[in-house]
Amino acid sequence: MKLGKCLLSGLLGAMCILAGIAWAAEPATRGPQFRPDRDLLSLHYDHAPDKDDGQSAAADRTLLESMFGPEWIRAHVVPVSGAYGKNRRDFNSDSDAVMDAVWNDRGGWLAAHTGRDRAVAEMTARWQKTLAAGGDVWIKEGGQSDLTAEVVKKITQRLPEIDTKKRVHVVQHGNWNEEQTTDDALEYTKQYTHYVRIRDANAYLNIHSGNAAFTRAAVSHPVFGPGWQAAFKYYDPKQRLDFSDTGELMHILGLGELSIDEFRTGFLETTR
Repeated sequence: MKLGKCLLSGLLGAMCILAGIAWAAEPATRGPQFRPDRDLLSLHYDHAPDKDDGQSAAADRTLLESMFGPEWIRAHVVPVSGAYGKNRRDFNSDSDAVMDAVWNDRGGWLAAHTGRDRAVAEMTARWQKTLAAGGDVWIKEGGQSDLTAEVVKKITQRLPEIDTKKRVHVVQHGNWNEEQTTDDALEYTKQYTHYVRIRDANAYLNIHSGNAAFTRAAVSHPVFGPGWQAAFKYYDPKQRLDFSDTGELMHILGLGELSIDEFRTGFLETTR
């Protein structure tokens, strides 16, 4: 089912989107499935130094709030910045303004760069609460896996009865992200989580010189516009429109490889 065919508005548009997810999430073809009622999303952005993370953050909120609503985000999403590894010296602190604009009014975000211990503690607490209640944790690995490995180690210490290989799912799309992950952290993550590699989403969510129709729809959106404006101030879409890390979130939600135009018509224009 192509999301681009769901050219509806309001509730009908959301129902069409969810119908597409139900269709795409056949157990026989997908394996473990994300369950919105009980699972947790941990959204990891390295911001070191790639600026596409800013556009991905705006796209992630657009996607999740369109599908599940603002209050759902507060209960089921943990956005984290500074999920880097060997590239930690390249962290771009200007990204904080984007994270503020996108997430501050939806429960906030964790700053692992300036407060790593606090971020790890809060992530561990959120993951632990979800796992203890019977939910799974899904990591959109938009950066490196060092932070993920650190939290998984704490989970195995606190909840030794939890099989993290079955209950913690990591989705990664980039060779560069893996290469910049500390070797031990990458090995540990692959060994102790359900680690999934998908096709590099730069193939379908990245356009050099941008996309004028997408930019207009994004910055003028009555709800998501401020987040996109901050992301585009941080990384000019005329230079490049790139929210490729959102491909991992699309995979988690069973949406497949949506194109930029399908994303625009499905999530930025359906509620006008």
